[in-house]
Parts: sequence; C-alpha cells; structure tokens
Amino acid sequence: MMTITRTPGEIKALPSNPVRDYLRHPALYRTDRVGLFQEVFRTCGDLGTFRVGRRTYYLASSVELAHQLLVKNGAMLDKPRRFQVAMGPLLGDGLLAASNEVHAVQRKLIQPKFRKKTLLSTSAEVAATYSREAADRWADGEVIDVYAQMMRLVMLIVAKDVFGRSVHEDASDFGTALNEAIAEFNTGVSALAQFTAMLPSRSRRRYLRAIAAMNRTFYRMLEEHRTDPDPPDDWLTALLECRYDDGSPMSDVQIRDEAINLLMAGNETTGAGLTWTCHLLSRHPAVYDRLLDEVRDVLAGRTVTVDDLPKLPYTLQVFKESMRLYPPVYMFSRQPAQDVTACGHTIPAGAAILFSPYVLHHRADYFPDPERFDPDRFSPERERDIPTHAYMPFASGHRICIGNNHALLNGQIALATLSQRVRFSAIPGQEVALEPKLTLRPRGGLKLKVQRLPE
Repeated sequence: MMTITRTPGEIKALPSNPVRDYLRHPALYRTDRVGLFQEVFRTCGDLGTFRVGRRTYYLASSVELAHQLLVKNGAMLDKPRRFQVAMGPLLGDGLLAASNEVHAVQRKLIQPKFRKKTLLSTSAEVAATYSREAADRWADGEVIDVYAQMMRLVMLIVAKDVFGRSVHEDASDFGTALNEAIAEFNTGVSALAQFTAMLPSRSRRRYLRAIAAMNRTFYRMLEEHRTDPDPPDDWLTALLECRYDDGSPMSDVQIRDEAINLLMAGNETTGAGLTWTCHLLSRHPAVYDRLLDEVRDVLAGRTVTVDDLPKLPYTLQVFKESMRLYPPVYMFSRQPAQDVTACGHTIPAGAAILFSPYVLHHRADYFPDPERFDPDRFSPERERDIPTHAYMPFASGHRICIGNNHALLNGQIALATLSQRVRFSAIPGQEVALEPKLTLRPRGGLKLKVQRLPE
C-alpha cells in the first residue's frame, strides 16, 4: 500500500512562479490543461490546489485518494452543479450528467440491459461491418485525417447500437443537428467559467436550436420503435423495456436523456482512443507487426465476431495501452456536498475536486517507464499487478462509465478489422499536439498514410 509522504491535513498549493502564465492567462487552462495538471502534481504531490481566476481547484493524483474519494466517500461527491446546469440542454438527466440520486436509480435500472449477450453480439457485428466499409474506402497511398475518420466511424457504430439505424450515414435531420450540438457542447464544456456557456450568445442560440431539431427527430424515432411489432435489438429498445420497481416505464424524456448520453459517451471515448492507437502503431513498427500477425493468424481473413475476442488478446492490450498513454477522458470532476476527509486531508464542501487519469497513467511508480508504449503492461500476468485506480480510462467508483465494456469491445473489433485491410504510416515532420476538449484529441487532426494490405 502506497502512502502519502506529506503531513496529513496539509494540502500544498501551487505557487505562482512555476505556472505564473496559467494565473496571468487563464485561457491556457483550456488549451494546455494536461500540462497544468502535470505541473500541479510535480510541484504539489498527491493532493494539490491551484487557482484559475477566483476559483480554487483540488487535484487528487493518487490511487489512495481515488479510493477514498470515489469509492469510500463516493456518495458524498456529486457531479458539479455548474456542469449539470451548463450541459443540461443536451445531456439532461442521463447517467453522464445526472445527480447521484438520479444516477443511482437509473444505473440500477439500465445496468442489467448492458449485460445482454445479444446486445454484445449485435454490437460486434455492427463494429466489424462499419470498420470494414471504412477501410475499403481508403485508397492505397492516400493520406487521411485519422481523427476525423475514426470519429465518423465510431459515431456510425454507436448510433447503430443505440438507434438501430445509421443516423449519421446521410445528412439526416438528427445527424446534422447532433453534429451541431456536439460542436457547441465541446466549446461550452471547455469554458473557463461554465456560466459563460449559458449566456444568451449567438453560439448558445445555435446550440439550443440544434438540440430542439435533434429532439424532434428523436421522439419520432422513439415512437417508431414503440409501435414496431419487431423492434431492432438495440439500446433504444432496451431502454423501452426497462421497468422501475413499481412496474412503471421510463418517461420519454428520460429515455431521450439516456440515449443521448450513451451516444455521446460511446462516440467520444472510443473514437479518440482509436485515433491515438493508430498514431502510436504508426510510430512503433514492431508492435504493429505483432498486432497484424495476431489478427492474420486468428482470423485468416474472415470477419471478426464476439467469440473471437478472447483469441485476440494482444489487440486488446494495444488498445488499452493507447488509452493509458492518451486517455480520452483525461480529467473529470466531483463536488462534495459536505466537508470530506481523505487520507488525512480535509476538502471543504462545494470545492472543485479534479481527477486526471492522464496524470495517474503517467506516474512512474504505477507504470515504470511511463512514456514507453508497451502493450505487454496489459498482459494477463502483468495487468493484475497494476494498482487499483491507477488505470481508469472510464473513471472509477460508483459512477464508472456504464458502457466501458462496450467501448473496449468496439475498440478491439474496429482495430482488428482495420488491421486486416490497412496499415497506417506516420507523415514525416508532422507535429502532434494535445487538444483537451471534452476528450483528449490531436490538435488540428492527425494525418496518416494508408497502405492497403493483401486480401
């Protein structure tokens, strides 16, 4: 068990000098948030504070603090009210944004549906189909923006999982409106002060119009599902089947909120994860060769299915290690309803507590030689030695992402399918910088060259 070396009760504050630019120019909190978190950890240790403007943030960066705050005292830490208010128009009371009270009820209701084998099998088939179609569109020698392509691919997959239809394949009303809403959402969620996202600006009006258009199409699709004598085996059907303890169904508004939350969470995390995976593989040919060998030997050219996944362990290890180095969910926040004590430190009620998987994933005491791309960290023998909460690409505690297994499934299926058809190579001289938005993405996209593989 690792211990905190500082005196219990003492929380070190980030001095102004090492990061004076962050204090003078709070906009850098948006543009280099990962760098700020790393500086706080290096300067302050496991628990430190820093100020941006008038607001003080607490950054918790150890497995012990994660356990104390997210598990032992998890019921006392809620999603920040500012986040819920600012993002409410899009996310509503779905699992991603709901208060602990609502979340507990909804998770108990929805969780069993995510364990259905038919849903997993259908998701695998969908991921394989769309990944194959994506790869078949790329010409040999073509240079593509892998970030844009992976986000489009995963949106197609997750939309099909949720709605049983390809709402983004064409310029449908729903797809267009959702794209617009997500773009504005990303701007709002990255704002220094969340209340600015609620001001009656042109951007805010565009955001609300897009959501209204999206809602109109969603409720039409919901009614089609409800009246379909043979509805598709998708997540929207699963939500319609849910019943509370008293036998009542979810309201249409709550179904809408849950469906949009599933779509957002599934798309952003897996799409960014696949992007960084392609980036790392293009720069580590030995790892890439081993991955391609496994896919070729196991699948022998046939379409991957859910039953093949246990036979493709290295493929999953590559995806997991990519999300360690570049966790799409690079930060998340909680707000205590009352004073909370963790590892001898007291954090006051209403404080902004941040957790950064990026910082945890790059701690040398948790992951030796942390900057090295080593998928064997996640081999069965070595993965069990990773400290609990040291690796949390899907957060941790009672609010861990409900779709984490689906995200890993989609990532493993997509990676295996793409690896049957193409190999990516890096563009010489291309600089890749981090852009911390809703998820961690490459600033300005990521261009890679496509090499088609023999059938």
